[in-house]
Amino acid sequence: MSNNLSEDENLLFRPEQLPEGSYFKNYADLTRFISYFYQIDSVFKLKPRTILEVGVGNNIVSNYLRQSGFKVTTVDINKNLKPDAVGNLANLPFLGNTFDVVLAFEILEHIPFRNVPTSLSELRRVSRGKVIISIPYSCFFVESVLNIKTPFMTRQLRVFLGIPIFTTDFKRRGGHYWEMGYKNYPKKEVRKLLERYFKISSEFQPVLNPYHYFFILEKTLS
Repeated sequence: MSNNLSEDENLLFRPEQLPEGSYFKNYADLTRFISYFYQIDSVFKLKPRTILEVGVGNNIVSNYLRQSGFKVTTVDINKNLKPDAVGNLANLPFLGNTFDVVLAFEILEHIPFRNVPTSLSELRRVSRGKVIISIPYSCFFVESVLNIKTPFMTRQLRVFLGIPIFTTDFKRRGGHYWEMGYKNYPKKEVRKLLERYFKISSEFQPVLNPYHYFFILEKTLS
């Protein structure tokens, strides 16, 4: 659980901390609750016994999972959020192969992209098998309503189309160092990086919150 990073390098694995109370004041809007549903649902489908959540936030996900009977451990760099352990993604304070599933929702974009490989290596190290992440996917989103009429029914289908912002370089903002979908961070490059450490079991983009893109990852030996 040790690393050879200098103190300055370690700081790059410490995302900018939001002011006290920010995870509750105008933070958990409807789209974020949609993401909470998919975060929780993804865990339920895997049926793990032990879970590590990296990044506590407002504890909505970890509390729900605990009340649902899962054994959940939380880790965060901010001790004021009262995680079970304090640490960062450069050096998670756990032994290898400790948790059935490791969760890192909307976390990786808060560290420089050049440090993401180290973070992925740490997520893989402490997991026994599965890692679930979500990251921002910046697109131009187009919504269309299709009217379907047959002799037997009339129905409307809402269709969402996401077009990546592949012509524009990402500029750091809101504590984010990078976001998938921009010219300098295309999805294919992000997928290629993930596949250096994991097998991508599945991936999806929630229709009602397409800004959060999910990857279900399976630990590999190499």
